[in-house]
Amino acid sequence: MSNDSKSYLDLASQTYGVIVEAAANANHRLLEHLKSTYEIASRPYTSTAFEATYRENLDRAGQLVELNVAAAQKSGAEAAALAEKLAKSAALWQESYVETTRGLFRTALSNLAYVKDAADQTYEGFAKRVEEIQTRATAGVSSN
Repeated sequence: MSNDSKSYLDLASQTYGVIVEAAANANHRLLEHLKSTYEIASRPYTSTAFEATYRENLDRAGQLVELNVAAAQKSGAEAAALAEKLAKSAALWQESYVETTRGLFRTALSNLAYVKDAADQTYEGFAKRVEEIQTRATAGVSSN
């Protein structure tokens, strides 16, 4: 396997790993959030009095707001970290692409130089043959 192919496979594997890790982290965060939300909402009431229930509902609402704010902050931080990792990965892909393109151009130029040299040799050989033919023709005409 060539180094370029190996490099592309490594890059693809790394990029895939970053995406899978981000998806797994997002799923884990969602499940933790749902679990915490359920724990807050399903907690039994300490009293049946209207005023106590009202206060406890406000307290639970406050806890849910805090939970959602914390989840949003964590999701934002994770999204920023993912964006940074993907930007680094994109830079590596771009660098690999540039190196590959550079190699292709070098190969194309080398091939063109080879074709030019082969054409020059063919032309020189053809020119020598024409000269030989002209020399024979002039030698044959002058001997007559």
